[in-house]
Amino acid sequence: MVTENNPMWSYTESHPPENGGYEREVDFFMDAMLYKLNHNRHKGKWEDLDLKATLKKLRDEVDELEKAMHEGNAIEIILEAADVANYAMIAANIAIRDGG
Repeated sequence: MVTENNPMWSYTESHPPENGGYEREVDFFMDAMLYKLNHNRHKGKWEDLDLKATLKKLRDEVDELEKAMHEGNAIEIILEAADVANYAMIAANIAIRDGG
């Protein structure tokens, strides 16, 4: 069960007391992450991925983020950062799923 006392509590259920006033930034970034997940829905979920494949995809997304940063395009930076965060989340989910 997910609760505030559980370290895996859900941000969407309640904001932690130690949030430091970052709700707006987290909500904005979470929206970008969800946008990218929905945009890439046609690719399917990550049931068939393992951690090694996910790390490769994460590194590819970091390269795309770096390119966007060099180009200075704020929208692309936000979207690529969301992709990086999504693959980090996918890695965490795979680790939980696989017990690793």
